[in-house]
Amino acid sequence: MTLAEEVSALVHHEARLLDERRYAEWVTLYADDARYWVPAAPEMRAPTDGPSHFHDDKQLLLARTHRLENPRAFAAEPAPRTVHVVSGVTVDAEGAEIVAGSAQIMLEWRDRDGFEADKRLFGGRVTHRLRREDGQLRIVEKRIDMIDAEGAFNAMTAPL
Repeated sequence: MTLAEEVSALVHHEARLLDERRYAEWVTLYADDARYWVPAAPEMRAPTDGPSHFHDDKQLLLARTHRLENPRAFAAEPAPRTVHVVSGVTVDAEGAEIVAGSAQIMLEWRDRDGFEADKRLFGGRVTHRLRREDGQLRIVEKRIDMIDAEGAFNAMTAPL
């Protein structure tokens, strides 16, 4: 398998784990020092440039996903169903760091006891910074630049 195929497989595998709500497995894709970042504006170059929708380390990802798996978590009830569409994965490798870019769309649907359905659409450019650890690619940083990052959002429960 070429590096480009391996990286593309990882990006698609990550999306599948999220869609199947296999959060414990999803978090294992991340390095111990990883960052998951969704800036509030596309021009942000660093999380210190202003507020972010998400700026999580691996421990916070573990806490968020543990809460999503808790049957008493009000914000995640009913559990959202999602589908991620990944397109145009590109790979750039310089030394030990690998950078993958892609376009992604996530559709989230929640049926609230048949009274009200909640369907939301999120999309943007995703950048994964990766490194090899013990022969496996690990996510060091995932940055999601949503096309409507400056817009108002209700609380997002499912990871993008």
